[in-house]
Amino acid sequence: MTGKLQGKIAVVTGAGRGVGRAVAHLLAREGASIVVADNGSEVDGSGSSATPAETVVREIEAAGGMALPDTGDVSNWDQAEALIDKPIAAWGRLDILVNIAGNFRVNNVTDVTREDWDALRRVHMDGMMFTSRFAAQHWAEGGGYGRLINMTSDSAMSGVPDTFAYAAAKSAVVGMTRAVANAMVNYGVTANCLTQGSITRMVDSYSGQDAEGHRLSDLAPEDRRPEQVAPLVAYLASPAAAHISGRIFGAYGFKYVRWSEPHHECFLESEGPWNLDDLFERFPQSLGEGLSLETDLLWPMESLE
Repeated sequence: MTGKLQGKIAVVTGAGRGVGRAVAHLLAREGASIVVADNGSEVDGSGSSATPAETVVREIEAAGGMALPDTGDVSNWDQAEALIDKPIAAWGRLDILVNIAGNFRVNNVTDVTREDWDALRRVHMDGMMFTSRFAAQHWAEGGGYGRLINMTSDSAMSGVPDTFAYAAAKSAVVGMTRAVANAMVNYGVTANCLTQGSITRMVDSYSGQDAEGHRLSDLAPEDRRPEQVAPLVAYLASPAAAHISGRIFGAYGFKYVRWSEPHHECFLESEGPWNLDDLFERFPQSLGEGLSLETDLLWPMESLE
């Protein structure tokens, strides 16, 4: 490889499997030392195992790279702090934090349970916030280089209805990341979000098996494998991306995208206090122009049943 991250120090959460594993391997091949963080839980967030993190560490070391495992829970404040402290204690600093750890449950707004909500919030919101907080504190103390990359989702961007709690948590990630980007811009730190379309065990949990009983992740074509996501992460983590912050990118196989940003696309003004009749008359030709359920809702459900 070309050493585009030579000498950098990185933490990758969710690095035991799927996209996280692919990212950890590529960053290591490009010269970074990696803390492979994964508590080995199931897709729904239950259980734990040290095996995934330890396996990836052995794979990186066998290829000549440097890696340490961490099997803590990123949604635990103290364990998240310990995770960020680990590379600093071992190698003197932290340069890159890639938050990929995630869980998933199918639910919509009428059948989501408190347990679903809490499980998804803890990992996607609390977990990313806690690790980001401690990494940012380290960078603010004078590191001069920081790259934060947080995984969001198409579920958040387009409102997939049966991923209600997941979509909500991933939407929060976007706001949090933009806030970090603005807070840390004068410290040599960038913060960006990433959506992706590879087929992993999370997709298996949503789509089930094919007619022959095979998991979709086992049959994924080359363009839908996690390895196609990792190069975009590597670029955003590199010195080449020093001018890119507060944005959302997407990795969809052999196509990478940059999402558009929210902006005021039209307006309706009043010369004084709003008159309700005037608002009703003018709204359709201004703020309401071109809007329809058919064009604006990408995932309309026929029924909640």
